[in-house]
Amino acid sequence: MRINHNISAMQTNTQLRKTGSALDKSLERLSSGYKINRASDDAAGMAISRKMKTQIEGLERASQNGSDGISVIQTAEGALNEVTAMLQRMRQLAVQAANGTNTTEDRSAIQQEINQLQAEIQRISTTTEFNTKTLLDGNLDKNSYTNNTYVNLIYSSDTVESIEYAMNVTVDPRQAVVVGGVPTFDEIGEDEGGSITINGYSLYFTEGMTLETCYAGIRNLCDQMNIKAFFGDGPDADGPIETAGYTETGIGEGNLIFMSNGYGSSQKVSIQCNNEALADLFGLSTETVTSYGVDAQVELGDGFGTTATASARGDIVYVKDNNNFEMRFQVTPGASQTMFTDAAGDGSEDASYAEGEILESVTTLLEAGPMYLQVGANEHQDMEVKIPRIDPVTLGIANANVCTEEGAQQAITLYDNAVNEVSAIRAKLGAYQNRLEHTINNLETTDLNMTESMSRIEDVDMAEEMTNYTQQSVLDQAGTAMLAQANERPQNILQLLQS
Repeated sequence: MRINHNISAMQTNTQLRKTGSALDKSLERLSSGYKINRASDDAAGMAISRKMKTQIEGLERASQNGSDGISVIQTAEGALNEVTAMLQRMRQLAVQAANGTNTTEDRSAIQQEINQLQAEIQRISTTTEFNTKTLLDGNLDKNSYTNNTYVNLIYSSDTVESIEYAMNVTVDPRQAVVVGGVPTFDEIGEDEGGSITINGYSLYFTEGMTLETCYAGIRNLCDQMNIKAFFGDGPDADGPIETAGYTETGIGEGNLIFMSNGYGSSQKVSIQCNNEALADLFGLSTETVTSYGVDAQVELGDGFGTTATASARGDIVYVKDNNNFEMRFQVTPGASQTMFTDAAGDGSEDASYAEGEILESVTTLLEAGPMYLQVGANEHQDMEVKIPRIDPVTLGIANANVCTEEGAQQAITLYDNAVNEVSAIRAKLGAYQNRLEHTINNLETTDLNMTESMSRIEDVDMAEEMTNYTQQSVLDQAGTAMLAQANERPQNILQLLQS
């Protein structure tokens, strides 16, 4: 028996301290619900669970981002729905204007409504916003810049790469020209009568009319519309400017040619014959044949594929190939529209560029511009949303005019094309939305599975921990009792000494 060191009390105290520590941890786990409350509880588990927590919070935010993206798409699609409704109304008005029962005043009134609808489409393009970001003015399309302000990219398809595209624009205003055949008759025979419509105005021919009489009527009508009608051969590059290189011949000795006196994209010549027999006599067509003047000639350079071809309508140049590649440029060299005002080719003193001058243009298409939705928890887990510019220019209806019957007929086709284009864009927006909905579903599923995994690492099993707590509580009470007993043993030595 020793009195200097109470070994049994010291051992009991050590065990009691361990039990107390285990009991404290058990109480902490039960009260917090976590089995990892500090790094010392499980260093590796803490590191893994924190990484998982970061991913889970990112996934939740990405899901909300996807929902915001759907709201953007729904806003844009709602605006385009209204644009489609206006285009349908404009097409209805064009069909109305194409009816021959309308007077000039009637068509003028119809055109006024069309002008207002076009203005509203333009307003929708510039003011449709989500969180102050404009959606339909081209800001969500690929950005581009050019070294020539007279050549502007207004549309690029999804297959167009983000590189430099070079072209040469030659200021070369041209007239609108429709070339018929060489007349094959001296006078109109039985069942060969009919009408020829020139820019919406009809001229009627009856049996027995001679070629000279027909030609005189054609010239008289064309003179009233600033169109030159003549017989000629060609074209010849050295020919006179009045006939744009065609060599004028005698009556019936060459092709019947209709040519605008003016130059540039504002000029149009449209010819249609209502009787196939009459059309054969003049080498014309029962289908409407329309030619537009152009402001400039375009030569494609670096960046465009070898199969790409360019065509123009008005001031819009379309570059396409067979692989869904399409770019549209608005080419406005300025001088071309005012360079020539009559058949003599008198120039304008206000011209910015001289005829024949070559404007070199390099357009750089950038990746920047489209909206990127962060739909993942990590870097570059995003989704591109590209919405092209939608306005009367890009839809090709800016110059639609129903003031003549022929113009109304042309407008019907223009509005059909515009409706189809808007519908294609809406379909793409619908595809974006469907994709986002699936993306959100996947994010929520991933979030759930990762949360479950993290729970297994850091969440306490309450039943198991309660069993552990009970065990430690019993041990704590037993240890306390035993420590009291161990502390009483030295008293036995005192009793021995006293006896």
